[in-house]
Amino acid sequence: MSRLRLSLERELRSNETVVWHGWQLGRLEPLSFGIYIFAIPWTAFSVMWTVLATGAIAFSGDGGPGWIGWAFPLFGVPFIAIGLAMMARPFVPLFQKGRVLYVVTNERALKLSMGRELAVETVPADRVGLIQRFEKRDGSGRLQLAVKIGKDSDGDRQTDYFEIGNVADVMGAQEALNRISASATNASALAKGQASSLSS
Repeated sequence: MSRLRLSLERELRSNETVVWHGWQLGRLEPLSFGIYIFAIPWTAFSVMWTVLATGAIAFSGDGGPGWIGWAFPLFGVPFIAIGLAMMARPFVPLFQKGRVLYVVTNERALKLSMGRELAVETVPADRVGLIQRFEKRDGSGRLQLAVKIGKDSDGDRQTDYFEIGNVADVMGAQEALNRISASATNASALAKGQASSLSS
């Protein structure tokens, strides 16, 4: 946590102040285990296929297929790895506890993640659009911010999102974002008004 706090201090500009911050909660979400409906059969089939293929190669006799034949059962290893990754996914928040910090300043929203290296995501206040709040009974929850609306290569509408993950005070986060978004909108309108008055 101390490393992330130091990283935040280094990240802040001279006139930038923190109006809200929250740590990623290390909490297991029961709904996230729904992936097991797919992950368990996937992993079981991959393991069974790899074991059977290995057994077939191992007991193929002295004139076996050689080292090329062993590549056949090894083909199942990546599928086993994918299955194990899916089964481990619900436990990711436990490893993120104390490693992910969300911050709202008077100018922007930030996400600082500490893994092998520091990763920083930022969204300026004037790009904060529609905010969706997903709140639990205890006041914790997450926010999804629409930050960019455009079109993909096919011409279909595409929206980019910035997410504030599971934090203790999700309402406080939304209120802070609403304030800085409103301030940015007012500042933009004032600047446009001054520009039009100068040009007239």
